[in-house]
Amino acid sequence: MIEIVAVSTGLSEDSTTTRLTERMLASAQTALEAAGATVSTTHLNVRHLAKALTELTVSGLPAPQLEEAFAAVARASAVITVAPVYKGAPAGIHTLFWQLVDDASLAGTPVLLGATGGTPRHSLAIESTMRPMISYLKGYALPTAVFAATDDWAGGAQSGLDARIQAATDQLAELTLALNPGAVAAGTAEDTPAEAPAGTAGESPRATGTRGGEGTSATEGYDRTIPYAGPAEESGKSAITPSGMGERARAQRDRDEFDPEQITPFADLLGQ
Repeated sequence: MIEIVAVSTGLSEDSTTTRLTERMLASAQTALEAAGATVSTTHLNVRHLAKALTELTVSGLPAPQLEEAFAAVARASAVITVAPVYKGAPAGIHTLFWQLVDDASLAGTPVLLGATGGTPRHSLAIESTMRPMISYLKGYALPTAVFAATDDWAGGAQSGLDARIQAATDQLAELTLALNPGAVAAGTAEDTPAEAPAGTAGESPRATGTRGGEGTSATEGYDRTIPYAGPAEESGKSAITPSGMGERARAQRDRDEFDPEQITPFADLLGQ
């Protein structure tokens, strides 16, 4: 089971941030289900947690609904986070949510970044603020992010928003499957043809959900003597993920960084 958790900060009932999040969530779910995975989704709107976040900041006492939100992030197989940008920076309560979450909650978790704003000039907030924050939390921030300006909502297909969402969520699905190879049920592709030879017009592994012979899953056909490359060979872009990397990273969520037994002596770091 793959669980995608979306964390957005829609400041109104029908905000563009909420709409972008829902479209990204639906696109990611479609990509994963096309590969044969069973997917569940959770959408957290930080707007509804604003009071609890403030109380936690000043009192140190988390409200039950906030603890539930943090728990959802910690158990997620993949995360989508989308924020509105004002004056060159994400909304404060969105940033506050990630500042208060446990440091290791995102360890080993693919994270797709998104933002909305009045003009494309605000898109740099993703790179200057959101990406470093997710990296600090040990999440795997995907290289492709999605930004939607006001004009993107009126431009239809010409704006390219749908194409950008699909490209980003395909990356999210690829890395999520690479880190969770057991999520694709065996035998989901029994009635689909084997992979077409390279250079032919056959269907891609993502479309068919197969790579090996009949009756195999999307991951069973891979040679486990090499790093798992994920189902992106049709594009020539592959997220090379060593076997077990996701499990090792997620194990760090329960690690105490200040445990003396787990701290490398400074002299050893210097090679003395």
